Amino acid sequence: ASQNVLAPVPNSSRVNISLGSLFSNTVNSLSVDYSDARNWFPEYKGESGTSSVPTYTLSIPRLGIIDAEVTTVDNDLKRHLVNYAGTVVPPEKGNAVIYGHSTLPQLFNPKNYSQIFATLHTIKVGDAIQTKVNDITYTYRVNKIIVIEPEDTSVLRQDFDNSYITLITCTPPGTIWKRLVVRATLEKL
Repeated sequence: ASQNVLAPVPNSSRVNISLGSLFSNTVNSLSVDYSDARNWFPEYKGESGTSSVPTYTLSIPRLGIIDAEVTTVDNDLKRHLVNYAGTVVPPEKGNAVIYGHSTLPQLFNPKNYSQIFATLHTIKVGDAIQTKVNDITYTYRVNKIIVIEPEDTSVLRQDFDNSYITLITCTPPGTIWKRLVVRATLEKL
């Protein structure tokens, strides 16, 4: 019992959950449709707008996600990834916030949008994320990976000094307790 055991997840990445919090989140989640991206940050009252690009693709080669469809016209996470309303589209300056579902990692299927981000928690700083918009491919590099509370909308903020992509999914995989946020910056063209 006094042995030092190395945990497979660093302390800074662990999610601390009490039984009360677990029970409360479970009860609350029974009435929420998480296949609708608008329900992921219910307190967020961002700008809604229209995009001149209705769809584009996203690839994360290291995770085996190739040409996943991203929509800017609806919020249905069962059919595609969702570029959140009021956020830019790559490669525009600002923050393109993209939602996708996770599930247990062993159920990962890069062609099933209910499972597409099941292994996103394994991404590393420096990994490439590619988007193809109007037949032009743009490469972004991951520079930040964090876990936040569902109420924390700071990751939706628009920073117009560069072009960013922010990928968001639930974490730990297969739960809705927290949000995994992966931020990447456009490489110089």
